[in-house]
Amino acid sequence: MTAWHFTGPPGSVNSSSSVSDRRTKEEVAEEAMYVFNFYPTHSKSHKKIDFRSDVDDLGFMRPWSTLEESGCQKQYETWYASYLPIVVRRRCRWEKENPRRNSHLLQRFVRKGIPHTFRKELWLRSCPSRKDGVWQRHEVPDEVIKQIKLDLPRTFPDNKFLKTETTRKTLGRALFAVAEHIPSVGYCQGLNFVAGIILLVVNDEARAIDLLIHLVSQRQDYYGKNMIGLRRDMHVLHSLLREHCPRVIVTLEKLDVGLDMLVGKWFVCWFVESLPMETVLRLWDCMIYEGDEWLFKIAVSLFRSNMIAISSCETIDQLMTEIQNIGTSKAALYCHQLMMKSAALPITNKSIENLRVVAEKEIPE
Repeated sequence: MTAWHFTGPPGSVNSSSSVSDRRTKEEVAEEAMYVFNFYPTHSKSHKKIDFRSDVDDLGFMRPWSTLEESGCQKQYETWYASYLPIVVRRRCRWEKENPRRNSHLLQRFVRKGIPHTFRKELWLRSCPSRKDGVWQRHEVPDEVIKQIKLDLPRTFPDNKFLKTETTRKTLGRALFAVAEHIPSVGYCQGLNFVAGIILLVVNDEARAIDLLIHLVSQRQDYYGKNMIGLRRDMHVLHSLLREHCPRVIVTLEKLDVGLDMLVGKWFVCWFVESLPMETVLRLWDCMIYEGDEWLFKIAVSLFRSNMIAISSCETIDQLMTEIQNIGTSKAALYCHQLMMKSAALPITNKSIENLRVVAEKEIPE
């Protein structure tokens, strides 16, 4: 396999290199302009943000780009003005406290955001390598290969890096590796977006594929023929919403609609293509470090934040529109506040496992 590689953003540093604690907040802020996703560049001579770049460091079109014509520049400018100080403060704390070497601090620091410089290292920390023989190889059916090839050009087609022929082949090899090592999954639409994000963040083909296989293997029952794991977890989410957002459940039952139709994609793609990218990365930081509880925490938080609008729906069309609007809501955009609210919810991996046991008895095979 050829190595996945593209030139990194200005100011980025290798995660294994040491960083001086004597750098100023201004220096950290200057670096943050480049290494954190969705951040525009500040003009030093003006308090107003200078939106000069149409593409972020991961190759995505920025929401405030004039090419998007979405009219959301003011919304993102307001969010950014409140978020940048948090990013700078957290980056300084990471450099000062170095929680990567202190397990007692690490969970709290991960929940408050992993700086881009350390993200690859922490995502890969517990990830085994295919070289260790953890996963066996299996023959991949021609039909699966055909499905993968069809979805390659559909995967973030406007992304600066993923739209090239070379990187699409890399993406294809990553998805083929999942089918080769996890035959019960083969290929499922949505995994192409998951693989794309992992390749962009890890920036190393071999280790990105290791991580993709590792994470999919942990949730492989989401992707089988009958998607039993997804149906089970939609049942679990229903139980959690009944406890934390009863008005939402009343609306769902009144309209006779299931969560799998409304938000199944959230769990299949781990919220990629459903939430702003910075929010997705913050969620994945916690999901990779702590587990599936974070898929449920975020889902419940989003429903709680949009409960009034959802509970006022009178038709299925209105409901589906409101669910789609969640991804562009203020609650979804202000990721730091969303993560802190979600962290406070009494939803744990243990409670999820208990609810899964109940769900597996109630859902049909």
